[in-house]
Amino acid sequence: MSDVSLRQLEYLRAIARLGSVTAAARELFVSQSTVSTALTDLEAALGVALFVRTPRGMRLTESGRHALAVADDVRASLEQLRESAHREREEVEGDLTVGCYATIAPILLPKVIAEFSRRYPRVRLSFVEAAHGALLDDLLGSRIDLAVTYHYELASVRPPTGVATQWLRSDPPYALVPVDGALSAKEELTLADLATEPLILFDLPPGGDYFLGLFDRAGLTPNVRFRTGSFEMVRALVARDLGNALLTQRTVLERSYENLPYATRELDIRSEGLGIEIMRLAGRKPVRRVQAFIDVCREAVA
Repeated sequence: MSDVSLRQLEYLRAIARLGSVTAAARELFVSQSTVSTALTDLEAALGVALFVRTPRGMRLTESGRHALAVADDVRASLEQLRESAHREREEVEGDLTVGCYATIAPILLPKVIAEFSRRYPRVRLSFVEAAHGALLDDLLGSRIDLAVTYHYELASVRPPTGVATQWLRSDPPYALVPVDGALSAKEELTLADLATEPLILFDLPPGGDYFLGLFDRAGLTPNVRFRTGSFEMVRALVARDLGNALLTQRTVLERSYENLPYATRELDIRSEGLGIEIMRLAGRKPVRRVQAFIDVCREAVA
């Protein structure tokens, strides 16, 4: 069998991530023929087809998925080797992409990013915000290095196979109510109180399933008036006296983007809350910058 080069594996990862030879060539600043030839040589060396060519782009075959996993492992091993060469200088450097569930990101991530950037200025840090399922897909596809998200125990959430998790903390749900609403006079609310009034449901998957599950386990059916995947839209609609809502992340100021006030109330329910955790790929030792981010995250968030 012919030798397999690191450059061929780099091209394989780029094509798999971007879905086409043209896009991979553009990102890698090489010609399309260079990438195409490298892929052909790699398939010849391995004796298998790595992609199926379709009108919509390149799709990995089963053999291609195995090859991509090996390529990711090789890249991780090379990263560890490269970082070990810098240990005498105590440097942590390189690229790091962090994924975060959309409602957690603006509340918790700025503090973590500020502290991490102060400690490790040579790391080129970037981040993405998305729903839980998208974060899991990005992690398994090596588009992000780790993800900060909720720990959902729901039938609608697929088990994170191949993923290792580290617990950060647990946040209990709380209620948002209009300042002059029917429930604002109460210091503490129950789910039964909320079920009698219009509900603004935060519905960024699988958040809606989580909040509806709280009512379902209590034998209640809420009166859902509006659904939205926007944390800020939930607060804005409550401030406009259009219903009540449930959330887990809290802002310091209880005002909407329109500078309208709303009120928050604790919930009288038996719940340990919704856990927040860090997900990373299992089966491989995290490179130093990944472990460094995890350590800062645990200090700042826990």
